[in-house]
Amino acid sequence: MGGVALIRDGQPVAEVGLASKETHSRRLMVIIKWLMQRLGSDWSDLDLLAVSLGPGSFTGLRIGLATAKGLAFALGLPLIGVPTLDALASHVVACKGDLVCPVLDARKSQVYTAIYQIRNFGELEKISPYQAIFPEELAAFVPYDQRVLLLGGGLLLYLDIFVNGLGDQAVIVPNHMTHVRAASVGILAELRWQKDRRPDDFKTLKPIYVRLSEAEENKLALQEQESLL
Repeated sequence: MGGVALIRDGQPVAEVGLASKETHSRRLMVIIKWLMQRLGSDWSDLDLLAVSLGPGSFTGLRIGLATAKGLAFALGLPLIGVPTLDALASHVVACKGDLVCPVLDARKSQVYTAIYQIRNFGELEKISPYQAIFPEELAAFVPYDQRVLLLGGGLLLYLDIFVNGLGDQAVIVPNHMTHVRAASVGILAELRWQKDRRPDDFKTLKPIYVRLSEAEENKLALQEQESLL
């Protein structure tokens, strides 16, 4: 799943979202150029670039971030990275005090997740770290007897486990809000830019992987085996 959006004054002017087998490297710049051409926009019209940082597909994150960094360097534009779980959690409108829990498929029978709480004026505050956990562990991270709104692709795989673990605490957000939207990433980046005008350093900005890649895990396992010999 990938997407591109153009934001103006906190509102999406246009957005394209695609779920296809074609890799980001083959479609991302094509979609960006097409979207701008359809809107009659030029590179000089842009003031800020935003990119989703993950957690998510390691390859997809690297391609998205490399593209954003290249554009930021070439165009001389500020760049802001937005955690993917933050963008997904922002889809929810809830009451003050409610908890929001986005869950994304992390493969290996795990989900990426974090817990957020609704504060004044509907603002979200992250109250847990980004983490990769087994679905059965989620209930232990949710305060007892507190309502939690669940959304994200992880629900499609582990809904029964979440409901059994959380019982009446769980509120299931509709499936049409499952995927992270490029517009949500852009809107959160614009809000942050309006607050402090401090972009990220595109030279040092990195994806949020949460856990090691399979190659890194295999390397560590091999090193441990060698140390025992």
